[in-house]
Amino acid sequence: MQVFENFAVDDFLRSCDKPFTLKDFTRQMREKGFNLNQDESDAYLAESPYVFQVESGEFLTRAAAFTGKYFSFTLTQEEIKNKMFIPGHRFMPFVDEMQNPASFTFVYDHKTLASKIGEFRKETVLDLYRLFGEEYEVQYIASDPALADLDLAAVDFELPSRVKITGCDISHFIETIGLTVGDRILCRVINWDKGIIEIEPIHRERENNSGAIQIQDSDRERILWCEKFEKSLIKIIETEGPCSTIEEQLAFTFFDNIETLCTKNCDSVENFLAHSKKIGLELFGVETRLWYKNQIVPAVGSWNGSEMEKDPGELQNLTFKIPEYVLDSYLKDFEYGKEKDLSVLMKRMFPANFVLTNEEKKYVFLHIAERHAIIKNGYNYFADYPVGAIRKYALSLYSLVSALVYDVETSNAQFNQFPQQELVILSQLFTHINRILESINSNPDAAVEDATTLELSIEGMECNYYDIVDAIRYVVEKQRRNDFKVI
Repeated sequence: MQVFENFAVDDFLRSCDKPFTLKDFTRQMREKGFNLNQDESDAYLAESPYVFQVESGEFLTRAAAFTGKYFSFTLTQEEIKNKMFIPGHRFMPFVDEMQNPASFTFVYDHKTLASKIGEFRKETVLDLYRLFGEEYEVQYIASDPALADLDLAAVDFELPSRVKITGCDISHFIETIGLTVGDRILCRVINWDKGIIEIEPIHRERENNSGAIQIQDSDRERILWCEKFEKSLIKIIETEGPCSTIEEQLAFTFFDNIETLCTKNCDSVENFLAHSKKIGLELFGVETRLWYKNQIVPAVGSWNGSEMEKDPGELQNLTFKIPEYVLDSYLKDFEYGKEKDLSVLMKRMFPANFVLTNEEKKYVFLHIAERHAIIKNGYNYFADYPVGAIRKYALSLYSLVSALVYDVETSNAQFNQFPQQELVILSQLFTHINRILESINSNPDAAVEDATTLELSIEGMECNYYDIVDAIRYVVEKQRRNDFKVI
C-alpha cells in the first residue's frame, strides 16, 4: 500500500498547476483512495522535492512554479562545431532533478527537434555537468544512453578523453540564421512532468560583418541580471545555508525572485559563475555547494543554529532510531552468517557505550526476535548469497559511522565545537550508508548488478570515515574529561 500511496502523492505533485493547502492535498489523496491524516500529509509535503511552501501557508509545486518561466544559456565553440547543444545542468532548477538530461524533449515553433549524439572533449562535458556536484557529475554523464557500453567501475570512474553525449540538434539554426559561438538559447518548460522544453535561438547581430558585437540594451540587462542573481543567491546562502544540493539552492534563489530573474533577457548561472568574484563552487564535506569563494562551507550557521543547540537530556533513545530496513539488514546478515545467538547480534547493532535498562533490553530483544522470525521464515541462503557480502561490508561501515554519530549526539559538546568539515562529512556518510542499506534491502538484484560500484563506494566512504574519526573523537574525549569534576 505504501508504494502505491507514494505514487499517488508524486502523481499529484508532478501535475498540480495551482497553489493548494494542506486540506486540499489531504482531500485529493482521499479521492484517490488514501486516507492520510494531517500529520502524514504534512510529512509528505515537507519531505517532497517537488514542493515550495509560500508565505500564505499554501503550497506550490515545482511544476506550477517553473512552467513557462524563462531561462537561457550560451552556446560553446564545440557545440557549434557539433551542431548541437548539451542539456547538462543548464536546465537546473526548472526541470525535474530526477530526470536524465538526455531524455528531455525540445520543441521550436510547435515542432519537436531531433536529438543527436556528439563527441566532445571530456573537460567540456564535465564543465556542463558540474552543477550536479563534482561528486556526482561523472555518474550523471555515464547515465547518458550514448555511454551505455562504458563500465565506470572498470576504468576507476574516469571518463575517456573524448565523450559521447546526447543533445539537441541545432544544425538548422546554424545554417539558416547563422547561430554561432556566444549566441544564446532562450528556454521555457512547457510540460514539467514530461520534460518538454520550448527553445528559441537568440542570434547576436554583428556590425558590418566585421565580427565586432554590437552592445545592445539586452546585453546591459544581462549584466544587471547577474547583479540581481548574486544578491538573491547570497540571501539564500545566508538564510537557507548549503541546503541539500546545489539544485535546491538554485530552486530557492529563482523561486524567491521569479519575476525579476526569469525574463527574456536573462543570463545563465554558468556565465554568472564564470565572472563572479564573490560566489563559487566550494567543498561541503565530500560534496559541493554554491558558497562564498575560497571559504569553507560550515556545518553550523544562522540557518540551523537553533536546531544545532543540543540538550543531551532531551535526546531520543537510539533504540527507536534504527530504521526497519537496517534492522532487516542485520537480521539477513545474521542468517547469511549462519549465526545462532540473537543476543550477540543485539550487541553488534548498538554502540559499545550504549546503555539499556533491563526493561529496555527485554523490549528490544523481543522486537528483534519477532522480526527475526518473519525474516527467517522467508530467507533463502542461496538466493541471498550474491548480495550477502555487499550487505555485510555496508553493515560494518554502518556500525562504525552510527557509533560515531551516537558519540557526537551524546557528548556535552555543542555542534559548533566540532571541526566543521569533519562534522559535515560524518553527516553525509551516515546519510549515504543508510541509502545504500535501504537500496540493498529493497532491491537486492540491482545491488548485485551494481556490486562493483557499490563496493568501491563503500570503500571510499570507509576511507573518509578513518580520515575524520580521530578529529571528532578528540572533541568527544576532551569534553568527557572536562565533565569530570574533582570533589
